[in-house]
Amino acid sequence: MKISIAWVSLVVLGIVSGAASAQDTVTDDVQQGHRLAIIICSNCHIAARDQPFQPILRPPAPPFESIVQRGTINADSVRAFLTSTHRDISNPGGMPNPQLLDFQINQVTAYLLSLRNQPVAAQAGRCSAEIARVEMVLRQARTNRQVVPSAPESTAARLHRQPTPQTVAKAEAEAERKADAALALARKLDSEGKNSECIAALEKVALPLGVH
Repeated sequence: MKISIAWVSLVVLGIVSGAASAQDTVTDDVQQGHRLAIIICSNCHIAARDQPFQPILRPPAPPFESIVQRGTINADSVRAFLTSTHRDISNPGGMPNPQLLDFQINQVTAYLLSLRNQPVAAQAGRCSAEIARVEMVLRQARTNRQVVPSAPESTAARLHRQPTPQTVAKAEAEAERKADAALALARKLDSEGKNSECIAALEKVALPLGVH
């Protein structure tokens, strides 16, 4: 019986030690991912609250704290995003491939997803910052007399009619109206403390603008 008890004790100790080791690995990945994010990502994003400088990119890319609130974000989608290039002729301001090694991708992913676990009090202001950023993009577009993009017409619609100055002006006005309505909804949700819903409302503005 003594041998049996000792054996069971060793097994339990091994399980506990293994769990502690796994937890240590996750914690280390988050810490290393935090360090990498500040070094690599903070030129364009607010990657961490303690980063020593503001992003150089103007307007800056979305803060990590708002990105992680998107409903489509999970470990696989973050890894896929970090291993591809989002900059092309149609989106010259998109994010280039950061050229991270596999273990670095895992670390940045772990850090980004860890931001979901922050206390509710620490989440305050996430959507407010994103609202301000999207407003800045819209303001710059209007100042430069750029059109706020709307959803593209279907092929069938284009085949049945040619755009006229009147229809173009109407489409532009509708795109402006939708952008303003989405921002108004986001401000309301932000005032009610509904951070995730606020971020979702802003995506209706940000995605057509090419703001990622």
